[in-house]
Amino acid sequence: MKRTFSLLPALAGALVLAGPAHAAETATSNLAVSAIVADTCTIATGTALSFATLDTSSISSEITPGLVTVICTASRSGILVTVDGGDNAASGVRRMATSDGETFLPYSIMSDSGHASEISVGGELYNDGVTAAVPQIIPVYGQIPAGNYAAGNYSDTLEVTLSY
Repeated sequence: MKRTFSLLPALAGALVLAGPAHAAETATSNLAVSAIVADTCTIATGTALSFATLDTSSISSEITPGLVTVICTASRSGILVTVDGGDNAASGVRRMATSDGETFLPYSIMSDSGHASEISVGGELYNDGVTAAVPQIIPVYGQIPAGNYAAGNYSDTLEVTLSY
């Protein structure tokens, strides 16, 4: 007579006797992460108004573009950007001056590409809202009226103010 043995019960018994397998011990904890973002706005003048060399024989005015950028950490309405008269303004007219301060070149600041909206001394360049963390790029245009001007290197500095 032939006897057949099954290994299955023997293996099951061996596993029970071997006991549970042990992994390395672990422990967990939480690490807190936090930050505070200040509720603020900043202003930067990106592209300067540079007229380069003027052609005084031209019968048209000279125009150059520039940029002002405002960025806030929270969405806001009522953002106001104003532009003063510069260092050499006289009687409400912005003027560039030579380094000796003796010779002047008048210019205007415009808020539109069609050069129809002049910004008066202390006037508004921008008065609207901004979206949080999205740069608001504000174009600005400089314009020098056609005319005959004395040779020289002219410059001025405008103060651009952000109110929010």
